[in-house]
Amino acid sequence: MTLRTVTLPILAAMAVTTLCATAQGQLAPPVAPVVTEKTTSEATGPSMAMVGSGVVIFGVSYLPVVVVGATSGLEADHTLFVPIAGPWIDFAQRPGCSPAAQCNGENTDRVLLAVDGVLQGVGALTIVGGLLTTAHETTTVRTARALDAPKLRLAPARLASGAYGVVAAGAF
Repeated sequence: MTLRTVTLPILAAMAVTTLCATAQGQLAPPVAPVVTEKTTSEATGPSMAMVGSGVVIFGVSYLPVVVVGATSGLEADHTLFVPIAGPWIDFAQRPGCSPAAQCNGENTDRVLLAVDGVLQGVGALTIVGGLLTTAHETTTVRTARALDAPKLRLAPARLASGAYGVVAAGAF
């Protein structure tokens, strides 16, 4: 055997392997999970935020007039102890002003009584509205479930011509 007969097939094999491109298998894309959301709303009772704001409004407007009613020497101011209606009763029973110089003070007192009466009424209505309004609690539950990855199964099989081969079955 000559060197030429041995070298020629080796060179041919090297050329074939060098020039041929390598086959790349197709990679499966990454499987993204399926995200599902379920939102539920549940009644939780009276609206405590509304009741609380009503209590604050009523308290801020009622406590100062109680102090005025307790410290004032005017008989009409003693009706300020009555919640909600007290400022309006005091407004109606206040004596008129005789000298023109004192009318500014009396008019200011009347305006303050009216504002206080309105604020007490708004506070009381907010409390009642909060007790009658149903609060709702909303919850959202997110669940993630991975999709099934593609599956490939190879199995030996007998072909129709009597020969043996391989059968590929898959779920994608």
